[in-house]
Amino acid sequence: MARREQLSGKIAIVTGASSGVGWQSAVRLAEQGVRLCVTARRREALELLRKQVEASGGECLVVPGDVTVAEDVERVVRECLARYGRIDILVNDAGVQTYGYFDQLPWEHIQRTVDVTCLGFLRFAHAVLPHFRQQGSGHVLNVQSMLSKGAAPLLSVYSASKHATLGWAKALALELHGTGIHVSNVLVPSVSTPMFDHAPTQLDKKPVPVPPTYDVDVVARAVVRCALKPGRTVVPVFLQGKLPLWMNKLAPFVGDFILGRYGVRMQTEDQPLHRPDGNLFQPVPQGVGPYGSVPPTPKWKRLTAVVGLAALAGGMLGGAALGVRGLVGDVSHR
Repeated sequence: MARREQLSGKIAIVTGASSGVGWQSAVRLAEQGVRLCVTARRREALELLRKQVEASGGECLVVPGDVTVAEDVERVVRECLARYGRIDILVNDAGVQTYGYFDQLPWEHIQRTVDVTCLGFLRFAHAVLPHFRQQGSGHVLNVQSMLSKGAAPLLSVYSASKHATLGWAKALALELHGTGIHVSNVLVPSVSTPMFDHAPTQLDKKPVPVPPTYDVDVVARAVVRCALKPGRTVVPVFLQGKLPLWMNKLAPFVGDFILGRYGVRMQTEDQPLHRPDGNLFQPVPQGVGPYGSVPPTPKWKRLTAVVGLAALAGGMLGGAALGVRGLVGDVSHR
């Protein structure tokens, strides 16, 4: 009950709320007593979310809009203020990704991905920050990605967008030091969202997330934790979160080897699929709600993957050490 009281009555705008992490985060925040203003391009999907929230006793305002359109962003903020009188939390979640080799992506896909996934975050923060400053408090809570600190083949533009957004968020936090306004980030692993069901692909194959895939609710609960204790960067999982960050510091060549050799295969299925534009420029009816067609990976498979990665890393580290010793020995005999 104490946790709920900390957030009860707070006002939150949630972007990208028509599906996936945005939808589920809105549901979890409403359970904590947060009053919502939800936005995305698809009004019908947002109305379904509103009904779910209100059926559980929550309050939810629906304001459709496109994060790439400044007038839409300003309207969402204006209508939220008109309804509730203030804004306490901005949950930046809207994002798109497009699958393909960088040099084979249409340039308009590159621009659109950056515009939504990076500049959409900046537009909303730019619109709400004057209100945060006026009231002396507020929270910009960004749903980021593990690709904010890494990379994956076929997702070069999405990776670039997330790197840029995390860098912006860190700089923003420094600028807001001492103002009472906080900035938080949640680094999301592969999750069972509908993003993969409406993302465009240039490969004519069905795109899938890099395994393992986590339940979308794992991220939604992390969003709630950040709302309760703002000002942090949270990594909510181990195998596709804390472990690769740790390995990237100690043995970056392990991840590079795996994704360089198997990354494309990991992210595609043999099932033919012609979806060159997906939901980039126009919303699509598929993929409403928190879950997509790719289910979460069972826990036992995730544990097996940990053991396999540990063995691979150990073998590669051992090989690297032997190579260094051999080089040193060769030099010492010259």
